[in-house]
Amino acid sequence: MRCKRIRKKLAAYLDGELNERQKALVKRHLLECAKCRKEADLLGRISYLLKDRPRIKPTLSFEADLWKRIYSLEKEETTKKETTLYLLKWATYIILPAAVAAALIIGVFGENLGEKIASFESISLEEEYLSSIGLDSFRDFPPGSLSQAYFSLIEQTK
Repeated sequence: MRCKRIRKKLAAYLDGELNERQKALVKRHLLECAKCRKEADLLGRISYLLKDRPRIKPTLSFEADLWKRIYSLEKEETTKKETTLYLLKWATYIILPAAVAAALIIGVFGENLGEKIASFESISLEEEYLSSIGLDSFRDFPPGSLSQAYFSLIEQTK
């Protein structure tokens, strides 16, 4: 945590912008911490290289161009938001009626649908049980046998 705070102050330390107390704290930390000392050295080198570079003077229209770009970016963002809202609006016109139709279909056929799903689950559970105890082979009976007639009657009553 201390290193994080010191690193935030390194540029100001190198530029001589800190008060005496802050300068002493940073200096003491740099004597103790190799990582921060390495970063301070790197920042010092970068600062030295940048001082030799000529200053770039902005054109007279720089500020106006900057504000135009900012405005165009804001306008672009607004257009994206409007497009997203437009698509969501149309999706609502499609999804809402589809959901209502699905609810009506389930409401009308739901009772039979529920019974079919329940019977399917019970059949699969029954098959799973019979196969787990090794009785699934009893499903294949010779035609006309008493066992076949019994299981046919049971399946008809379901």
